[in-house]
Amino acid sequence: MNMTLKITGTLADPTRYSIYEYILKKSSEITVQDVASEFGIHPNVARLHLTKLEDVELIYSFLHKTGKGGRPGKVYKAAEKAIQLSFPHRDYQLLSNVLLDAVYVLGEEGVKRAEAAAEKAGQRAVDAEGRLAPQHLSYEEKAHLLNELAARVGYVPKVVEEEGKVIVEFVIYNCPFKELLTDQAELTCRIHKAFLTGVLASLFGDMLLDQKTAMTDGCKECAYQAIVTN
Repeated sequence: MNMTLKITGTLADPTRYSIYEYILKKSSEITVQDVASEFGIHPNVARLHLTKLEDVELIYSFLHKTGKGGRPGKVYKAAEKAIQLSFPHRDYQLLSNVLLDAVYVLGEEGVKRAEAAAEKAGQRAVDAEGRLAPQHLSYEEKAHLLNELAARVGYVPKVVEEEGKVIVEFVIYNCPFKELLTDQAELTCRIHKAFLTGVLASLFGDMLLDQKTAMTDGCKECAYQAIVTN
């Protein structure tokens, strides 16, 4: 309870919350000066915000050598382990592990059913957020809705149009399901990809989703590209 109060109190400050979001979206280490420049604040103020975030273990710091001589500088990154808050407390991690184990025991048929359910969940996420049905949204409105949905789980999508084709590209640096990438990593990734397929198909129609890189293969990020084909 004490840690919960500390975390909620730390993130209650709007600037500090924005700094934490900024760190989550960065693929590399950030410095005090990076934060100061991004938010237009004094480096001492930036350092104070970073210290408070580190005190509640939302981020961590380490010394980094620049290769130019001199003393190593301190840099910051988002914590590897996710922190979940719920009132009253619920252990969704336990439930996720149980369900993944159950799907795994059912074999390929169970995995396919889980993928179908995940794809429908992606479609429902779009329906729940959209004020109009996707087919009535403009290209810009679809891109904006995708950004809103993606921001909740740390994605940074980029929607472009090339030669009449809509291409959605996004990279995941801070996997929202990192804690599940243990015994059932392949299963977790397949279900996650099905969810993304549901979101994108609901917004843009028929499309091909291709995963370029994956953390499970030792890459630093998961990179996807979806090409709308309709």
